[in-house]
Amino acid sequence: MKLSTGLKKALAVLLASCFLFSSFSYYASAETQLTDEQEKAQLEQRIKETQNKLDELAAQSSSTQEYLDTLNQKISYLQQQLDYVNSEVASDKAQIENLKITQQKNEEDIKASTEEISRLTDEYNKEAAEFADNYELYCKRLRAMYISGETSVLFFLLTSDDISQLLTRYEMVRRVSKQDGELLADIDRDMESLSASKDQIAAENERLAARQTELAATQAELEAALPALEAKQKELDEKKEELSSQTAQANTLLKKLNDQTGMYTEYLEEDKEAMAEIDAAIARAAAQYEPEITTTTTTTTKPATTQSGGQTTTTTTTTTTQSSGSNHISLTYPVPSQTKITCAFGGYSGHMGADFSCPANSKVVAAESGTVIISADLTNADGSYRSYGRYIVIAHDKTTASGDRVYTLYAHNSTRLVSVGDKVTKGQQIAWSGSTGNSTGPHCHFEVRTPTSAYADCKNPALYLP
Repeated sequence: MKLSTGLKKALAVLLASCFLFSSFSYYASAETQLTDEQEKAQLEQRIKETQNKLDELAAQSSSTQEYLDTLNQKISYLQQQLDYVNSEVASDKAQIENLKITQQKNEEDIKASTEEISRLTDEYNKEAAEFADNYELYCKRLRAMYISGETSVLFFLLTSDDISQLLTRYEMVRRVSKQDGELLADIDRDMESLSASKDQIAAENERLAARQTELAATQAELEAALPALEAKQKELDEKKEELSSQTAQANTLLKKLNDQTGMYTEYLEEDKEAMAEIDAAIARAAAQYEPEITTTTTTTTKPATTQSGGQTTTTTTTTTTQSSGSNHISLTYPVPSQTKITCAFGGYSGHMGADFSCPANSKVVAAESGTVIISADLTNADGSYRSYGRYIVIAHDKTTASGDRVYTLYAHNSTRLVSVGDKVTKGQQIAWSGSTGNSTGPHCHFEVRTPTSAYADCKNPALYLP
């Protein structure tokens, strides 16, 4: 069957388009790895886009969930931008610190070299003076020998009256010659020592010059790095101020919307250092109170009968098998009266748990059996609650299906009913719910952490709940 000319052209265009698209996709995927500068530029563009959307929404109403979601998105971008600048500031500070260390070392080396050159010069001058004395003595001896004329053994032999006089004169010449030889050897050694000392001083001067050059270069680099750090620090302060302002706006709107719906959650957390301290405390507690992982075994006994030589013998065979299903976590809801998640994992930037809105003093239970490793209050200097408020962390004695340890966290309680080290069973009451800490209203904030107790290992609780 022949294709019409028009159909052929259409097919050719289609094939060409497919080729171009596949080529574009290939090159696009090959260049997905962006540089830091490109990522920063991309973040800046996203911030502008979200701000434009916020402006559009504000023209109608700035008290809607959509406005809050967009604001939270902008805050997420601002936080990423802040992290970049913070990293750059830390890098610049480390560079300047290294330059200061290098500068200090160069200054110490220059001081040591200067002292060494001074010491070597003093030794050289002392050796030169001793050499001058020996050399003058040797010159005097040469002049005396020249003035005295020939003093060979043959001369003494011919002019001696007898053998006794000859031996006496010969001994005198021998002793004088020995002294002359020692004097000449001293002069040779002094000259070699002076030459070596002079070379050593020259080498030390070269090292001194190199260290002075390096010090000058380090100082120049340090002088250039300090203004750059000041500019980055200023930028960092501006980003922090902007983030803080936007976070405060988001938290105000969040509280307003939560009060309208009755579904409460947490305010956005700004203090990362405080969160890191909490994380470290949980890690220490996990290491100290780690429970044993539960293992369940089943033993089966089977009798066996054999007959040999007319006699019957009965033996018993015991088989032990390990059960796996009962060793794995099967979480229950932390608030039995509220099985609906009112703010999901990732519901907004930094929300790493699931919230269960409930009336104050609702029963809070252990989601699975385990050991209480944290039961504490987080407070500010003025006594007010912060962050998780009155919170509890349990290390469970069962694992995930893949064998990983599991930790659960229960925050914002009004009353804690368990202490560190307590063994708890699944469904056992551990607290009364409340609104302590950075909470917008009464609810239970529930986190699942696996395979470690770290905040970075928070997983979506909905994946483990019924």
